[in-house]
Amino acid sequence: MATSIIYNKQQILEMIKNKNPAVSFVKPKHAKSLKWDNYLQVFINNHAQHFISCLKCHCILAWKPNDGTNVMDKHNKACRQQQFSSSSQSSIDLFYPKNINVSKTLINSTKRKIIHSLAECCALDSLPFTLIRGGGFKELIEVLIKTGHQLGSAISIDDLIPNSTTISREIDKIYTLRKEQLISYLATINNFVITVDFWTEQKTKVHYGGVTLHTYSEQHGLLVFVLACKPYDLATQSADNIRLFTESILKSYGLTLDRVKYVVSDNKNKMRASFSWCSAYDMISSFIDVYPDLNGVISDKSRKSILAGIDFDETLAFAKYLKYFVDVTELLSAEKTPTMHLVLPFKQRLINLSKPDTNDPNSIIKLKKYIENQIPTYWELDDIHYMAAVLHPKMKHLQICSNKDKKKAYDLLKKEINKRHENTCFYISAHQINAPVGSATSLQPTLTTSPDSNDFLSECFDQISTAAIAPNTNDELKRYLQSNDNLIHDDEDLLIFWKRQKVFYPTMYSIACEILIVPATNTAAERLFSASGKTITNTRTRLATEKVDKLMFIKKNLLTLKEIFVKNGKLHDAHTQDNYDATGKKGEKRSYEDDSDDDNENDNGDDDNDDDNDIIFTDGETV
Repeated sequence: MATSIIYNKQQILEMIKNKNPAVSFVKPKHAKSLKWDNYLQVFINNHAQHFISCLKCHCILAWKPNDGTNVMDKHNKACRQQQFSSSSQSSIDLFYPKNINVSKTLINSTKRKIIHSLAECCALDSLPFTLIRGGGFKELIEVLIKTGHQLGSAISIDDLIPNSTTISREIDKIYTLRKEQLISYLATINNFVITVDFWTEQKTKVHYGGVTLHTYSEQHGLLVFVLACKPYDLATQSADNIRLFTESILKSYGLTLDRVKYVVSDNKNKMRASFSWCSAYDMISSFIDVYPDLNGVISDKSRKSILAGIDFDETLAFAKYLKYFVDVTELLSAEKTPTMHLVLPFKQRLINLSKPDTNDPNSIIKLKKYIENQIPTYWELDDIHYMAAVLHPKMKHLQICSNKDKKKAYDLLKKEINKRHENTCFYISAHQINAPVGSATSLQPTLTTSPDSNDFLSECFDQISTAAIAPNTNDELKRYLQSNDNLIHDDEDLLIFWKRQKVFYPTMYSIACEILIVPATNTAAERLFSASGKTITNTRTRLATEKVDKLMFIKKNLLTLKEIFVKNGKLHDAHTQDNYDATGKKGEKRSYEDDSDDDNENDNGDDDNDDDNDIIFTDGETV
């Protein structure tokens, strides 16, 4: 028979942690008070211990029969405030062994209830079904699960749901906290690129300007931040006014454009309209998908005649050709990885693909000839595009490009390296790096067939080189061009590659860190006003422009800032700022317009008009 032993709290916690089967939790037979409904006494080998456990927070509390309900009274007052993750308390769940079958059954049953409730919620509150995909929704559910674990079912939901104005003011607090974090982080960076775009919100007719910042750090990689989504109320979109608008935004972050040169393209009739490749491709693809069923669906004779006159093979040829342009658009629209190095080779590849083939239908031949003639002049490149292309180890010999483009790229990169070496004796002479341009020199690599012939990007790579490793030299560019240094895999981030090469090519690494952060497109700004269009819905037009700016800042920057400050060991959470007002003062009264907005959003798409002023500011040159 087990000996009756009274254990101390530490021993009991250790036994619970180790899932000792001797531990059990039982309601005492003599318990008459209703307060015992939330407590169980701890037993070891069926012997009562001087401890009880709270069913709400699962804390282990010292208790003796002579204490009555005093311990419970004191704990009940603090129970709602107690954190479930307290390091000094252990959960009863640690004791009970998990039954996998029961857990799956319970999970499935609970999931069905959640599905039913969410369906009713979407119907009653006119919410989109895609609500559950959002990261914010998942985080809310996690908080609710923990809250339910802490408080149990005794509390009324009305005691927890805040007023809509309270939520609006919480946005101000979160914005202020996260903006302070961003300002502190931006103070540590050396290089950044600014992109600016403008659009008019159709429901409110407010003209907005969006500003995004692109930068790189070895610890966090390529980062994109939204600095502002503010009304643009200057008279015109002249270069001076746009600079004034941009500088006012950057000033609030402690940044400046003092050394920046830039060019602005106005949204006037002289601008050339771009072809909507994606829209055209989607339309043709949809037709191809339904084509086999159309003959059985269409009953009208005239329409059947039109359908019969369509050359399906020719339609497939159009789709195949347009798909190349769609692929280019998608690859150049990446935000998490560099894209500037892709522009030059992609331009040349599209020119090559636009050369007419004798097997092409006449309509395709005409289209290809037109595009082949238009791309060279329509798609204008800047110096930075040429230098960036050389920085990719699989495209550094620019085999896809003409000798003229190769020479220009190498000359520009040599010039930039010499510029950074102007205080040293390591200059690159004009004749040293001309060899890869020629067709029969010692530096021309031996060519073999590329294994990834179906991949658009891989078709731009240099064919595999078997050239010997160059001897040691102070000429970084020459060593780089003759080296076998390469990506670990084709999808490796180019900035990670240069981080590995930092010791071997320090000057080129510094160039890469400045050039490769420049985006090939203004995708970040485009996605910003797309997000704002989904925020300002028909039922939410009273939303103040200041609130829109804060919502877009949080939407685009929150997760990145959380990751940065967790890694840095400086985790700050807006939940800890309960008494902090966004104005920096307690109790300050806000305007009605700022706090009052109807949050009954619908799932309408974005109807905003892009004003097509896509500007990229970079520390030195403009692209």
